[in-house]
Amino acid sequence: MKEQSSPEESKTARDDSPRWVSWNVLRPTQGAIGYVQVQAKKASYFALGPEKRRRFAEEQAVVTILGPKGLLHVIDHHHWARAWFEIGLPEAPVRVKEDLSRLTDEQFAKTMSERGWVHPFDEHGREHPATELPKSVEAIPDDIFQSLAAFIRAAGVFENPGGFNAKFAWADFLRQRVATRAVTVDGFALMLAEAFAATRLPEARELPGFISNE
Repeated sequence: MKEQSSPEESKTARDDSPRWVSWNVLRPTQGAIGYVQVQAKKASYFALGPEKRRRFAEEQAVVTILGPKGLLHVIDHHHWARAWFEIGLPEAPVRVKEDLSRLTDEQFAKTMSERGWVHPFDEHGREHPATELPKSVEAIPDDIFQSLAAFIRAAGVFENPGGFNAKFAWADFLRQRVATRAVTVDGFALMLAEAFAATRLPEARELPGFISNE
């Protein structure tokens, strides 16, 4: 991509239609992902017939913000991005939600933070400066507690209230209450069992998106 978008390129960038871009222009906006989710998405993608895969990828395209220097900052579908990268798709399917390429680096960082589009926490739940976020989809580390949170959400324990991604709050909650085990099927199953037990604690009701079954 060019260092700065021309007026015509900016017009195209604001078009929400899916397009395919080089992986090296993507920049993550979160410091870790749940790798079990990535594996699940890879399996679901391969379960599709070959003739359906490109259309599906475009329907689930990675949501991005066009920033300075023509870089695309991922704000949704990090897991699909990693799955497709590992599968070996030569380019990334993306949608551009908004063109902020006119901003300076400082203005862009402030805007992204104010809109809640940055989650600079590593695989241990520790916050870092946004400048230390992974520089590529390939470099995002695994946070198994995000995977646990995703699984209990799928089971109906909580939902995302509004535009807030409650998974991060639940991952941090579980991080304090579930013992880390080897990343094996048995290890993850034991962690998941403990995660469900933790969701029955009184303090879980105070977390965002908690769904009461009473």
